Amino acid sequence: MKSFRTLLKSADRPPLGLFVKIPAPELAEIIAGVGVDFVVIDTEHALLSVRDVYHMTVLYSSLGVVPLVRVTDHGYGDAQRYLDAGVAGLLFPHVSNGAEARALGRQFLFPPRGTRGMGFASRAGRWGRLPGGRAEYVRYGNEEVVRFAMVEERESVDDIDAILSAEGIDGIFIGPSDLSLSMGAPASSPEVSAAIDRAIEQAVAAGKPVGTVVSDPAEAARRLAQGCTYLLIGNDTGIFSRALVASVEKFAQSVQRTGAQSGVAS
Repeated sequence: MKSFRTLLKSADRPPLGLFVKIPAPELAEIIAGVGVDFVVIDTEHALLSVRDVYHMTVLYSSLGVVPLVRVTDHGYGDAQRYLDAGVAGLLFPHVSNGAEARALGRQFLFPPRGTRGMGFASRAGRWGRLPGGRAEYVRYGNEEVVRFAMVEERESVDDIDAILSAEGIDGIFIGPSDLSLSMGAPASSPEVSAAIDRAIEQAVAAGKPVGTVVSDPAEAARRLAQGCTYLLIGNDTGIFSRALVASVEKFAQSVQRTGAQSGVAS
């Protein structure tokens, strides 16, 4: 399985990804076919079961798209199962401070560095037949799987250095919408913009991968110039919704014009 770390190193451009909420094979084939590099399967904001996540992980992996999962919370159970299903990494929502980051990092590292349990007979262990055996399963889980803290609160930015230095936290993802809610200011406000800039700057200084979501190519270029190493360009439901609205509006206007012309002619 291609790791997200490999994707960061080998791509001829910074990887582009999508949040995905729809567990449909047709959509997965479309996403893979247009050149999306990775997806973040969104269990925080979508009603996806563990079985849905498993099927999506297998399908996206087979299509050459690297699957990550945004987990629901800071719990261990489902996230451990996602890792053993073969996901390339986890995004932890609302990591407020360094203490939370350290606890999460420890939870998803194998002993002696952490407390993650052995599941070698899983898909991630090639059903117990992974070349290199248990040692490679542990090495891959510790060194190739990524664990990203989501910076979505004012406190997160205030304690960003401690989050970035937590063992087991490999990088960050900045969520502008939740950050703006936490700060009580619009996402476009100077204070939110400054907070995002600071988080990116500190991640770059720490040598850690940092990404965020962007709305257009100009914003993408600006974030890449600041040092972002990967970008999310939206989510499947939002893209479908906008495309459908535009299509319906276009045809509705055409029908109205045609109807008006027919009325005049009669």
